[in-house]
Parts: sequence; structure tokens; C-alpha cells
Amino acid sequence: MLFPSRDAHSSTRGLKVFVAVICLAIVGLEGWRDWTERQQEFARIESEMQNLARSLAQHAEDTFDLADAILVDIVDRLERQGAEANSMIGMQEFFSERIQTLQALKALTVYGANGFVLGSSLPGHKRVNVTNTVFFQHHAASPARKWFFGPLIRDPLGGDWILTMSRRLNKPDGTFSGVVQVSIPPRYFGNFFGRMDLGSQGAIVMFGTTDGKILSRYPYFEKAIGIETETSEWLTGSPSGSRFYVSPIDRVPRLAGYQRNHVYPVVVLSAVSQQEALRNWTLELQLRLLGVAVLIGIICLLGWRLARELSRREQVEAELAILAATDGLTGLANRRTFDSRLEIEWLRAARDGIPLSLLLIDVDQFKAYNDLYGHQQGDACLRKVTAVIAGGVTRPGDFVARYGGEEIVVLLPDTNEDDAIRVAEKIRAGVEALALHHEANAPTYTLTISIGSVTQRPATDRSLAGPAGLIDMADKALYQAKQSGRNRVSVAKAA
Repeated sequence: MLFPSRDAHSSTRGLKVFVAVICLAIVGLEGWRDWTERQQEFARIESEMQNLARSLAQHAEDTFDLADAILVDIVDRLERQGAEANSMIGMQEFFSERIQTLQALKALTVYGANGFVLGSSLPGHKRVNVTNTVFFQHHAASPARKWFFGPLIRDPLGGDWILTMSRRLNKPDGTFSGVVQVSIPPRYFGNFFGRMDLGSQGAIVMFGTTDGKILSRYPYFEKAIGIETETSEWLTGSPSGSRFYVSPIDRVPRLAGYQRNHVYPVVVLSAVSQQEALRNWTLELQLRLLGVAVLIGIICLLGWRLARELSRREQVEAELAILAATDGLTGLANRRTFDSRLEIEWLRAARDGIPLSLLLIDVDQFKAYNDLYGHQQGDACLRKVTAVIAGGVTRPGDFVARYGGEEIVVLLPDTNEDDAIRVAEKIRAGVEALALHHEANAPTYTLTISIGSVTQRPATDRSLAGPAGLIDMADKALYQAKQSGRNRVSVAKAA
């Protein structure tokens, strides 16, 4: 015996899925927003670093322009009055005055054609010779009068790292007579870069574009000066831009902007620590994530509570539906459920052209049984009988219901007359085998049942016959069984 099934948890599952989708949508939208804001923050920081690098590159250019202006002035003076030893004595004080007021410049030195010092803003270095330096060899070999920006070298007058700018000195006949050179200490740029607020892990670096060496840096590390780094993009790519990199000096990940100078062979890079740059964004992200977590928690809590209440309600409704379709005494389907099932099976049998059988069962002398043994004993007897009847049908499509009072009906879809009779006899014999004493049921004095059986092939034309006709024929067969002595199966013949 089967009742129409209903998934009491479908709505609950749907609600849980809906809550999960809402939570995932919130997480997805928040993740997309956070990622977008992160990219925007990167773009803002990189733009700021590019602007700063552009300003610092301009400052470096101004410093080199100042050094070259001094070189032009000194070359002009010396070429007019001569660079002999006697004339250089009066220039010594002039050199010192020109350099002492300029923090960007360390020394101004004039070298003769033999490479020895003729005069300098730093006295006491007459025995120094620079014939092996790049700047001296360049001017000695080239007649060009343009300034020369030399590579980073150790100062011949002191041993510290310096940047050099120099110009060639010529004799009146145009032959080489020496070099005028200005020394620029890398620490000057490091100190100037230190005025910029880039956080505790920020860095500003100036590279030479000819060899990629670090010319100056903030924070200033003496050991970092002169180190060659992987700066191919900054040296040969776009003259300005931004990128992420890990510093080879302190291994700090940074966001950097760079600017390559269009006049002098230097590139300036300004960078901030990625962690510090994203600190505010990270803090806001943590606060938003906390808020989203609380919101999702509330939604999940309310959703799960609602789902639980909905589950309880569906369970109650399912139980009520079962009660509405079930006979309370026997646990079988009730009359209303049977009428609905009979209509369905009738239409199916008519559509498929298959037989439909029905057994109408009545407990013999049941009113007398109640009068003799009481209604409680009668109810117990009826439950035992229905248990035997329900056990007598084994196919999934078979259906047992309480038709009314002590009458039980069995619906057997796709069952011919002979098979229906066998089922009926099995049920009758099973009840008789209970051997329940029934004083009023002579001659056996044992509880028995009578069964009316009918089998038809329903027609689609309801004017010929219908489900009600099937029940009527079964009822007549049952009456015949009663009249023939009870405890038997009577078969109705189709008209």
C-alpha cells in the first residue's frame, strides 16, 4: 500500500540554496569591489611615484646644469688668461669661493695635459695624476667641446665615490691643454632625497643609464653605491613609467615610478613599500570584511532559522496531509483517497487497454462481534484483519483502503480475473488462519471475511461504464458471497 509521496524538504533546501546564493553574491561583489579599489590604489600610488621621480630627475638635471655652468665659466677664463702654473696661483682662491657656497659640488679641479693637478678648490693635491681616468682619456682623445658626464669613480683627491662632469681645455692653437672637472658627491643626492616622505621603507635611487650602476640612494648605503642592478626596463624602455620590484639591496617589495632624464645619462626611481602603501586600503579592507562577515552571519542565521521553521511547518503539513488521507483506526487510506486513486487507475487502464480488478471485503457478522466483545476488541480485531489484507498484496501499484465500517477495498491495477481471485483467496485464507473466536459466526465460530471480486477493461467512453460501476459490481458480488454462506470469494461477471 503506497500513498502519494511528497518531498517535505524541497522548500527548505530551496531556501538554504537561496541564502547560500545571496551570501556568495555578497562575497563576490565585495571581492570585485575590493580588487577594483586595490587596482585603483596601485594606479594612484604609481602615479604619485612617477610625479615624484619626474621632479627629482629635474632637480638632478638642475644640479648638473649648475656644475656645467661653472665649468663653462672656468674654461672661458683659463683659455683667455692661460692655464700655466703661474696664472693658476691667483685662481686658487677663486675656485674655493665658487665651490664652498654650493652644497651640490665637492671640488673644482683643473688638470694639465700631463694629467697632474694645476689647481683645485681643495688644496694640497699637486701630485695627483688622472691620466688613467675615463674623463681625462675622453677629452684627450676627443676635440669636442661639449661637457662629459663621467661614470661613477673614486675621487682622485680623496677616495670617496664621486660623479664627474668635465670640459676640455684647449691651447690657442686648438690643441689639448688639460681638463676642468667638477666632482659631485652621491651623498648630496641621498641627503636631498631624504627630504621626501616615503614612509619607513621607501627608497629613492638614481642610476646611470650607461652602465646601470647605482649612483646614489636614499636610505644612503655606502656599500650600495656602484652596484650594478637589473634595470633594463628603466634604462632602455619608456623614458618614464611605473612597476613593481623587489629591491636587491634590502629585499623589500616596492611600488616604483621612474623618470629617465633626457639631457644627462641618469634615471631616478622613487618607490614606496607595497605593505606601507596599501596600509590604509588593507585597514579598510579588514573593516569591510568584518562587516561583510557579520552581515553574512546574520543572513545565514536568519535563513537557517527560517529554513528550520519552514521544515517544521512542512513536516506538520505533510503529517496533516497523511492524516487527511489515512484512516485513523487501521492506518489504511481512507475513502476519499481511494476514490481519487480509483479515478487515476481507471483512466490509466482505459488508456493502456489493461484490466483493472477490485476486491471489496467485509468482515462477517462484525456488528455481532462488537456487541459480544465490545468496540475496543472490535477495533483490535479490525486492525488484525487489515494487517492480513495489506500483507496479501505485494506489488507496488496495489492499493488498500478502508471503504467504510468493516469494509476494506483492494485495488489491483493490471490484474486479470484469475490473478484477482488468487489474491482474494490468499487474503481470505489469511484471515481465517488468524483463528479469532467469533461466537456469533456459525458454523465455524471463527472470524471470517467475505470478498466480492470484479475485473474489467475500462473504456475511454465514460457513458458506457465508470469507476462507480466497478464498485457497484464488486458490492453485488460481495452480497452474493454473503448470501452463499460467507467466508468465500464471489466473482462478479461483467455485463
